Amino acid sequence: MQLNRVVVGWSGTPIVGLAVNVLHYAGDVGAPNAAAIRTAYQTLSSILSTGVTITVPDSGEVLEDTTGVLEDVWTSTAGAPFAGGAGGVVAAGVGACITWKTGGIIDGRRLRGRTFIVPLSSTAYEANGTLTAAALTALTNFGNSMMASGPLAVWHRPTSEAAADGNSYGVVSFSVRDKVAFLSSRRD
Repeated sequence: MQLNRVVVGWSGTPIVGLAVNVLHYAGDVGAPNAAAIRTAYQTLSSILSTGVTITVPDSGEVLEDTTGVLEDVWTSTAGAPFAGGAGGVVAAGVGACITWKTGGIIDGRRLRGRTFIVPLSSTAYEANGTLTAAALTALTNFGNSMMASGPLAVWHRPTSEAAADGNSYGVVSFSVRDKVAFLSSRRD
C-alpha cells in the first residue's frame, strides 16, 4: 500500500534544532488534505507560545509501506504558516503527547504511533505540572481534527533496508494523557 508522508515543521525562538511531526496518510485515496491538517494544528494555537510557528507543507513523499521506497510525490494546498497564540514562556523540551491507536498487531504487539506537541506555553500547565483542562481540550480537539483530516495511518518500518516486511494500519482512535511528555535524544 502507498503512504503519503506529511512533515509538519515547527520553528521559532523557543525551538532548538530541527523540529518536525512526521505523519502518514493512506495513499490509495490521493493526496492528503493539507488544509485540513493545518486546521487541525490551528486547534493547538491556544496552548502554543506566540514564538512558535507551525508550517504544514504543500507537498511530500509517497512511500511504498512494505519497503519504504519512494514512489512518487503528492501536492496539495495547505495555506500560510501560523504562530501560536498563547502568552507565557515555554519549558524547553516538554509538552504533550498524542497516542494514535490502530487495530494492527505486529510481533505480538498492537501497533501505535505518537505525535509529540512540544514545546507548550507555560499557560498549558497546572501548578502541579500536569496539563490544564483547557490544554487537554485543545489536544483532544486536535486529535479529533486529525482523525477527520483523512485516512491517518501508523507505519511500521521494514526491519532492514533489504527487507519488505513493513506495514501500515489506519488509526482507529487516540488518547491524550494528563501527563507532561518530554523529548530527549539518544545521547542524553
